[in-house]
Amino acid sequence: MSTLYFNRSKDKGKWENYFIPRIWLKYLPFSAKMEDMIDRILKKRVRHILDNRISILLLGPRQVGKTTFIKELFKDLDYLEYNFMESRVRRRFEREPSSIIDEIEGSGKSIIFIDEVQKIPEVLDNIQVLMDREKRVFAITGSSTRKLKRKEVNLLPGRVVTFNMDPLFSGEYDIHSSRGGQEGIKDILKFGELPRIFELASGGKPEIAVELLYTYVTTYLEEEVRAEALVRNIGAFSKFLKLAAEESGKIISFRNLSQDIGVPHTTVSEYYKILVDCLIAEKIEALVPATQRGKAVKASKYLFFDTGVANAAAEVLGPADYPSQYWGGLFEQWVGLTILKFLKINGIKARLYYWRDYNGREVDWVLEYRDKWLPIEVKWSDTVKKNAAKHLHYFLESFPAKAEQGAVVFTGTNPTRISDKVTAVPYTDLVPRLLKPFVA
Repeated sequence: MSTLYFNRSKDKGKWENYFIPRIWLKYLPFSAKMEDMIDRILKKRVRHILDNRISILLLGPRQVGKTTFIKELFKDLDYLEYNFMESRVRRRFEREPSSIIDEIEGSGKSIIFIDEVQKIPEVLDNIQVLMDREKRVFAITGSSTRKLKRKEVNLLPGRVVTFNMDPLFSGEYDIHSSRGGQEGIKDILKFGELPRIFELASGGKPEIAVELLYTYVTTYLEEEVRAEALVRNIGAFSKFLKLAAEESGKIISFRNLSQDIGVPHTTVSEYYKILVDCLIAEKIEALVPATQRGKAVKASKYLFFDTGVANAAAEVLGPADYPSQYWGGLFEQWVGLTILKFLKINGIKARLYYWRDYNGREVDWVLEYRDKWLPIEVKWSDTVKKNAAKHLHYFLESFPAKAEQGAVVFTGTNPTRISDKVTAVPYTDLVPRLLKPFVA
């Protein structure tokens, strides 16, 4: 049995783990090379686990780079690969899932890569046999947890370490090299951070980025998510998808949406569960402190996993500029998504909430870590006035035992002290100045 080993000396430039879907290859300049691909921060943690001969399950939406990420890790190793997106491979194991045992044993290889396992979750029982009996190491990817959450599905408890991969994180590209201010982040908010889309938009090819984002929505969200969920009312689900994108980051009323779509509110709830299970949306629950039960809003927010995908699903991509209020909503979503990515990339066990009381006071994001709260307001403005933090100050005064400091994230370029307890932080300093110290 071969030894699992990674040669770190062969690591190349900072762009090496960039994912390029096959249908996008025609848009790639001939001069582009694999060594020019974005390096993912998650690689260090994943590699450490695999170096210790422990298997991994890597979950994430389509086209965030899971497949290329694993292939890059295994590039110097003799491994066996199964891609369950390929119909001929899928049909073979759908007929007889246990045949994968004979094939892997016959190969003599100890390292196995299984791509898109949710297509045939039944093979996981057989994978467990190989893990336990022969100590083989698996790297398994999936872009949906819907089928994997069924009671009869074996999720290999105690045998794999699960990681989540998202679109690009601001720490994986040089956000400080932007022009700063509102203009410096508009392309990121409009086109999102899917790797290939990001490169096209930042490389002066926004029209191609728009085409690919709409393709993503029509070929993946509408077709594959719909098929995955066995949605029968196609028209209602398509209408829901557009409305859900428009409402991304807002407090959701299932009953109001149900009236707009013409389906029961229970169906709207199920549709949102589909988006969460397919890793398209993040559910953000309301923070309801014990002293505020009956006084604080309890409804959830749902965030699309990428602002560019949300814009495409909402059908608002185009050459026209957005009104300030819309940019502000996108900016608030981006801050929330960046916080979630930071937590997942670093394996930090923390929770992200929002808070709002029935008097209309609201804090956009509340990060909870080790029983402490960090309230964060988000402002689409290059300057911040003191009254912009009035809800933060109310929150800090209401919960002094848990919340000691608060922050305003804004589009300016210089940190600004608002009070002894509140500082305005530029979005370029969100991670190093605000998040890292809080969870240190």
